[in-house]
Amino acid sequence: MESLLPPNATPQERALAEGMTRLSAVPVPVDTLWGAATCPVALLPWLAWALSVDEWDSTWTEAQKRGAVASAIAIHRRKGTRGALNRAISALGYSIRVVEWWEEAPEGQRGTFRVLIEIDDRGVDDSLIRSLERIVLKTKNTRSHLAGITMAGRSAGHVYVGAHLMSGDVVTVDPWMPASVSSQGALYVGGCFALYETVTVNPVVI
Repeated sequence: MESLLPPNATPQERALAEGMTRLSAVPVPVDTLWGAATCPVALLPWLAWALSVDEWDSTWTEAQKRGAVASAIAIHRRKGTRGALNRAISALGYSIRVVEWWEEAPEGQRGTFRVLIEIDDRGVDDSLIRSLERIVLKTKNTRSHLAGITMAGRSAGHVYVGAHLMSGDVVTVDPWMPASVSSQGALYVGGCFALYETVTVNPVVI
């Protein structure tokens, strides 16, 4: 950029002009700083503060941080409703189911509710449980009291089913043998009775 300084400008003025020229080349993405999807990661904590995000954890993933910022305004508009609870937890990538006291079997204590949060294969630790609990307490309505949080594990995968069909004949060749051997004939029953006497004849002795 050409200098607009007059010919009689002092060296100090020229140095300042050169420094300002360098600063003008530094990108200042003002139009993207207020967008949850376009704000630089390093500036997300300040954007979350500006939008009054109720819960913030530096250990969250980038996607969770951007999700919390993106849903902040909608949560504040519906705070105290079941929809706000669903949106607040869903912003971190988890599914939630709210069970009011009259929906329990048997009925729970009047004015209480329970929360069922599905945890995927990312797992859960004590820090995450405390963070989710704080989100629920800051988003729920004033009259209801949290009776408990249940964590339910969920894992997804693919199920493959296959089938194989094999057909064939087994033929065994053996020497021929009759299936059965039978004979026919008459049966005769007979009986015999024999009676005899033995006679011995000796010469007369004189």
